[in-house]
Amino acid sequence: MYITVENAIKTIKHKRVLDGVNATFEKGKVYGLVGPNGSGKTMLLRALCGFIRLDSGRVTVNDQPVEFGHDLPEKFGVIIENPGFSMNQSGLSNLQYLASLDKGWDGEETYRLLGILGLAGHEDEKVKSYSLGMRQKLAIVQALMEHQNIILLDEPTNGLDKESVAAFLKEIKRLSKEEGKTIIIASHHDNEIKEVTDVIYTVENGTVRTE
Repeated sequence: MYITVENAIKTIKHKRVLDGVNATFEKGKVYGLVGPNGSGKTMLLRALCGFIRLDSGRVTVNDQPVEFGHDLPEKFGVIIENPGFSMNQSGLSNLQYLASLDKGWDGEETYRLLGILGLAGHEDEKVKSYSLGMRQKLAIVQALMEHQNIILLDEPTNGLDKESVAAFLKEIKRLSKEEGKTIIIASHHDNEIKEVTDVIYTVENGTVRTE
């Protein structure tokens, strides 16, 4: 699967948050969107998902347009905003419920990811007892557990310790190289993600350029 962005423009409150963005994201590669907070990284991810209506330009997935107000494109795994976890339910219950909204529960894959990210043994605890880092790990598991072909991750390493970051990046590299996933990571920690990225897009004032 591949994504194409063509001359995407979006203005919010008189500010051009996407300014003629052109980009291509191909199967089996990891892409980094790097830039400071407010540069347009998150807005571009939202455009890729159809979460915002562009003023002009378009986004396509396999040549099919992504349209605002429609369901999230099929085969997308996403972390963009704070996931809507139920604080009074366990981490595992949240994952099971979210999986049921899509194509169903893959317990083996979910437990594998919980182990990789250091949440094994905590899955039956209520989410309200989780630290910020644990909630971030749970969000990563949720984005990866359903075997999606395109994975969009906004600042996924926020709140993670070095060991968890290393485990996460190793899994991202495996998913792209062994399973052919298209993975897009927005981060202001470019040194952290550059070891696993095939292409880096620098985002600044709503514009995008290739390193």
